[in-house]
Amino acid sequence: MDPDVTKKGAGATPTRRAITVAGVAALVVPRHVLGGPSYQAPSDTLRIAGVGVGGMGRRYLQGCASERVVALCDVDHSFAAPVFRKYPEAPVYRNFRQMFDREEKNIDAVIVATPDHNHAMVLMEAIRRRKHVYGAKPLTHNLFEARTVREAARAAGIATQMSVQTSGSDEAQSTAELLLSGVIGRVQEVHVWCDHPLYPAGLERPQQRPAVPEGLEWDLWIGPAPYRPYHPLYHPWTWRSWWDFGTGTVGDMACHAFHVFYEALELGSPASVDGNRVKMHGGLFQMFPDGKEILPRLVQTPETESYASVVTWDFPARGSHPPLRLHWYDGGMRPHRPVELDRRKQLPTNGLLFVGTKGKMLTGYYGGRPLLLPEKQFKDFQAPAKTLPRSIGHYREWIQAAKGGKPATCNFEVGGRMVEVALLGTLAARTARYLEWDSAKVAITNNGEANQLVNPPYREGWKL
Repeated sequence: MDPDVTKKGAGATPTRRAITVAGVAALVVPRHVLGGPSYQAPSDTLRIAGVGVGGMGRRYLQGCASERVVALCDVDHSFAAPVFRKYPEAPVYRNFRQMFDREEKNIDAVIVATPDHNHAMVLMEAIRRRKHVYGAKPLTHNLFEARTVREAARAAGIATQMSVQTSGSDEAQSTAELLLSGVIGRVQEVHVWCDHPLYPAGLERPQQRPAVPEGLEWDLWIGPAPYRPYHPLYHPWTWRSWWDFGTGTVGDMACHAFHVFYEALELGSPASVDGNRVKMHGGLFQMFPDGKEILPRLVQTPETESYASVVTWDFPARGSHPPLRLHWYDGGMRPHRPVELDRRKQLPTNGLLFVGTKGKMLTGYYGGRPLLLPEKQFKDFQAPAKTLPRSIGHYREWIQAAKGGKPATCNFEVGGRMVEVALLGTLAARTARYLEWDSAKVAITNNGEANQLVNPPYREGWKL
């Protein structure tokens, strides 16, 4: 007789031990059975803090909707108020250091979406505390910060991701597979063009001193940058034009294209970079609805980017790859139309053109179906097999990496190297000079003025 069951008539009465075993068995079932197919146990949920959530940060938080937002920080509480209302249980802060001090035990991961000049400060604070980090591109404001953040994240062993949402997409990986297939031969030139900037550029420093809006802690917004009195030309949306706070169009947008080919062509670090910019003068003004002037006279000034720039990087030979020249155009500038392109077709507004020893390849900036040139030469070409991994979802990659999965596609190790190339472009566009780069020393070797911008001093009271 089963010792856990006593027979009585035709049936059986469970003993106390049988009842206990049955009760335990009922508890040991998969979590998704108890909570439904979309159930995620609290212990499996990432606890995320957001810093700089009033602008792009709100989108990054939405991308991580499967997880729990446990703290929010923004120096402008009026601007960020809609985001605060969306996460009513999350305590709110203005000072990111206070947030870390008070909430550290409740935070697993941090999203950093401040303006560029504050990125490294927040990222390094999170990395020191061993928090997983998601950082807005271009990751940092200068080259020294980019190298410091990348090395610190590697040493900390944390999960990282930079906000290049199309990295690992099928379109991007398909283009990389074509490059790896050798269909256009060894690539010698790459042209990248972007129609930005989408914000005012070529501006004089404003002389007006409007009052700081209610809810904004301006000194914290300035952070490590040189102090400037508040003006709406800086915050909330137009800071990218100013070298004090942003990195220009090339710093802002280049990595959205670089990820398509950076690893496939094993680019590494360039030996030099050369920049040119459009000079603009005139008396163009923009008015508020009440007639007050918002934009001062447009001029060429070293304090802001211009409305159009051209940058060229030169990469040395790498393994089986020949020397490569990478061209960047913004502000509506584009490369010359390939002679092989059907005259009924136009270059895309934003795009990439690869020039190889056996042909050329044209594609859109954000992906799309690549066009091999000359078309007649490649009309019977069959696309190579899909050998590169595809993304499971940009934000999901980072979340899974933070939970012990494989590194995200645009992690800081990969993204940080691309950022260094982009920020060299920023320096070239800013100085309009030819600059020689020593990656090992993190230094510009032929121009002292530009080299000072590799690691410029911080405002008193701030350090990395």
